[in-house]
Amino acid sequence: MLSPILDHSFYLDEDMLKELEKRWNVRPYKFVQKVGDAIYIPVGCPHQVKNLSSSIKIAEDFVSAENLDLCVELTDSFRMLPLGHKYHKDKLQSRAILYHAMKDALLGPNNATISAPPPPSSSPSAESLLSS
Repeated sequence: MLSPILDHSFYLDEDMLKELEKRWNVRPYKFVQKVGDAIYIPVGCPHQVKNLSSSIKIAEDFVSAENLDLCVELTDSFRMLPLGHKYHKDKLQSRAILYHAMKDALLGPNNATISAPPPPSSSPSAESLLSS
């Protein structure tokens, strides 16, 4: 099973973009990135890139308290991909970030007596961690 978005298996051309807006009221934004420009794309937001010349891409995944719930949701959807898929594992490490944030909040950042979180396959959901 391929993910059309994650696997970059298709590219929306001009006609497809017009149909997307007309049929589903999804308005694409287009811009040309210049030297020195940085682009922020919110978590879970589908996007596509068309390089107009030779380019180098540098990307960073950003996880914060404000978007952690979306990151966990996105990670859970990645687990539905086949086992060998490059995005099947928790690329964002959102559960580990949540675990260490809670540990530091409760015991302080210098307390090293707590063991590492369980592996992702047996990790509790963010909701169960927050409701405990």
